[in-house]
Amino acid sequence: MTSHLENQSQQPCQAALLTPRGRGAVATIRVQGAPAVLNQVLQACFHAVNRKPLIDQRLNQIVYGLWGESNSEDLVLCRIDLDTVDIHCHGGMAAVERILEDLQTQGCEIQSWQTLARQKTPALDVELQEVLASATTFRAAEILLRQSQGLLQTTFEALLPDAQTLFEPQRLLSQIQELLCWKQLGLHLTRPWNVVLAGRPNVGKSSLINAILGYERSIVFDEAGTTRDVLTATTALSGWPFQFSDTAGMREEAEHLEAAGIQRAEQILNAADACVILIDTSQPAHPDDQRLLNLWPAALIVAHKTDLPDRWGAPLPPRAIPVSSVTKAGLEAFLQQLVQRLIPETPDQQTAIPVTLRQVELLEQAAEALQAENERAYSALIRQLLLRD
Repeated sequence: MTSHLENQSQQPCQAALLTPRGRGAVATIRVQGAPAVLNQVLQACFHAVNRKPLIDQRLNQIVYGLWGESNSEDLVLCRIDLDTVDIHCHGGMAAVERILEDLQTQGCEIQSWQTLARQKTPALDVELQEVLASATTFRAAEILLRQSQGLLQTTFEALLPDAQTLFEPQRLLSQIQELLCWKQLGLHLTRPWNVVLAGRPNVGKSSLINAILGYERSIVFDEAGTTRDVLTATTALSGWPFQFSDTAGMREEAEHLEAAGIQRAEQILNAADACVILIDTSQPAHPDDQRLLNLWPAALIVAHKTDLPDRWGAPLPPRAIPVSSVTKAGLEAFLQQLVQRLIPETPDQQTAIPVTLRQVELLEQAAEALQAENERAYSALIRQLLLRD
């Protein structure tokens, strides 16, 4: 009878690119397999300067050498454990693809890093690592790193009913509701808060986005109807990812093409995390301004172009923030108010936060099961949450 170890030694090695695709200083490729097979695959391609075969290299030792017989590539290897090797090479995709092709030629199976990680890492940890890799700001990455270091898993495990104690729906429901309080923040750690600017034509939406970004991302032109589609740009405010959308100028009288842009802008506004209505104080008040304010009463209001003479001729809306995109006056106050509206509270280091839509939806379903006092359905949902089913 063939032993488990013999079966394992006959299985092909697997490899995956760990670093993001694209140009970089260094790329890392991980190769896993039984030691004998791993040694055979890499010895065919890698020639260590110290002339030792891979199987004789010490664990966690950086080994410099050449890859390939001709047009050799300088790189380093490191044995992470007996059946895992990391290859660190030039970050350009040409080098990465050549190494992966050579490994495949030697019988190695090329996988995604997620598939490779699941062989040795709990599925929930892999999910959190994948989310962490998608972080676009240091502040978001810091929060996600804490979740991935056991904080979230420990919190989820505490939601599992204990067979030795009484089922307590209200206590568990309170814990889940506390987690769900942070769901919007958690989902926006990898997905920018979407802020949409709206106003009459030529009110200065593009200029305001340019001022926020610090460079000219949007087209600025002194003619009504210039922006007929939705332009977007992403930045960070107070360490949080934000996306600003510059929509078509809105007015009741518009040509067909411009009207299509306005309709698209209204759809984007309705789906936004925050709406910003701009009014141009250098021009007389117009009925379209009030129409927009009535349509989106919860919007932030920017009284724009305050560097120009005031020709508004009417009291400003009470919540209006005076801003000039030219002098930057009022810009910081507007951005602070925007961040405060979307992120009124920040978590401390011990706060567990659901960070994927899957986690949020399962927690919401678990809360419903608790309200129905359905222990069996609740337990199954928490096991799904922990990716144990």
